[in-house]
Amino acid sequence: MCRTLLPKIPIFLLIFCVLQLAAVVGQAKPAAGLSISKCWEYALINGGAVASDTTRIYLGSEGAKVEALSPDGKKMWSSELGGEITSNLLPADSGLLLVTSSPGSKPAKIAGNLRSLSVETGITTWTLRLPDAERHFLGSHNGSAIIVSQSGSMQAVDTKSGGVKWKREIADGFVAAPVFANGKVIVAARGNQIFTISLASGEISSMRKSVHVVTALGEMASGEIVVGDERGNISTLNGSDKPQWKFKSGGEISRIFVIGGNILAASHDNFVYYLLGRNGDVEWKKRLVGRILHIGNIADRFALTMSLEDKTAMFTDLENGKIAGQVVFTEGEMLVSPPVASNGSIFLLTNRSVYLYSINGCGQI
Repeated sequence: MCRTLLPKIPIFLLIFCVLQLAAVVGQAKPAAGLSISKCWEYALINGGAVASDTTRIYLGSEGAKVEALSPDGKKMWSSELGGEITSNLLPADSGLLLVTSSPGSKPAKIAGNLRSLSVETGITTWTLRLPDAERHFLGSHNGSAIIVSQSGSMQAVDTKSGGVKWKREIADGFVAAPVFANGKVIVAARGNQIFTISLASGEISSMRKSVHVVTALGEMASGEIVVGDERGNISTLNGSDKPQWKFKSGGEISRIFVIGGNILAASHDNFVYYLLGRNGDVEWKKRLVGRILHIGNIADRFALTMSLEDKTAMFTDLENGKIAGQVVFTEGEMLVSPPVASNGSIFLLTNRSVYLYSINGCGQI
């Protein structure tokens, strides 16, 4: 029997070409290059809060000291209020709102006052006594400041006068940061209850139950509540307590962002997860070198993360999970609050300074 032998060299070339083609087809797209500009730095020791509006940057630090900076990072005014700041900073048309607190007369009680400061001078224009709580969360709605106190109460206050519009006692305590969105606030209470409350009236519009203690919340554009818990579960709830889907990570969920219908989550297993909102499938995941210290959403395009064991804040492309850029801090320097981003400007507050970076070039806030 006769056999025809093909030349060896062409066969090797054919195999090589096929392997090269397979490698190209299977390779993920590389992360797009990200240009990160450092615009300025302002020294701030023991800072704890940062916020901005169209004209100023506001900083809160130890001793309830509040400073206002111009867009180019120059100090405009400073005000020392005494006690400690126990809320986020909320710029409003009529002033800068924040809560200052001091130890109360009863054990484990912390007395708090909501303050409105003039954005021009930093002088207090009005104050309102709040229920005792270790922490307060501020949001806004139609000329009202919404105050969610960790002790379980909630109220709406006129930002110009400080007058109370409504007040509700919801639970005996809240266990996760609330989510303000679309005219409502979602809060997780002790007893594994999740309430949705109207910002206009304070009325409860829905109540759902979680199997485990809730540690992070989010909301889809279609109305489903995204729940992260102490056991590492992420799930979505619609009209009932039964999850539409559930994803299991290896540690407690510390933060949730809903971005373009998908879910960005940080877990105490040192992973960042990007999940498809429709079914919870993992689009990508990335492990950090240690426990995630802070995570932020930058322009719905990047996740900014930093771990306890690292001195670098990393920008991860949400489209493919690839590192797109980084900010390197000095030895011993780390973020002390989540990044604040707006219109391409990124405020990073560390234990030594506040920085303004930009992904669109240095310009206006």
